[in-house]
Amino acid sequence: MGDSIPWRILRYLYAAYYLFVGVYLALSLAGVIAPPHPKVSAASAAFQGALGKTGFMFPLLAFTYMASACALCFHRTAPLGLVLLAPVAIIIFFTDTLLDTAWLFGTLNLVVLAALAWHFRSAYRPLFSYSAGSRSAARA
Repeated sequence: MGDSIPWRILRYLYAAYYLFVGVYLALSLAGVIAPPHPKVSAASAAFQGALGKTGFMFPLLAFTYMASACALCFHRTAPLGLVLLAPVAIIIFFTDTLLDTAWLFGTLNLVVLAALAWHFRSAYRPLFSYSAGSRSAARA
């Protein structure tokens, strides 16, 4: 059973956004295109500068964005894509609301992720209803 058309459109738009951002970030890290210079607060710039100095966070973010977007493109793997994006969306939310003034984007990003996660809630149900006893009984 698949998504209804509005859910599918929302999922595809969310995937397209993160695929675009991931490819853009990867190309800027590779030196193919100029890196973005968004206008952010001093605290947000310091946070992003610290992430950049690690040497691995931005490549990891680019990979996470692209892998999550690809997973979101398919109904079967969409819950995995949402799980991969959840930590990123939470950090974006807190960065945009606490360190910057882009609270609208951070909130919208988190709301869309939460709505999609709620839509796929049946896929997460086995994570919370696992019982070791039922598994050992099935082996016998």
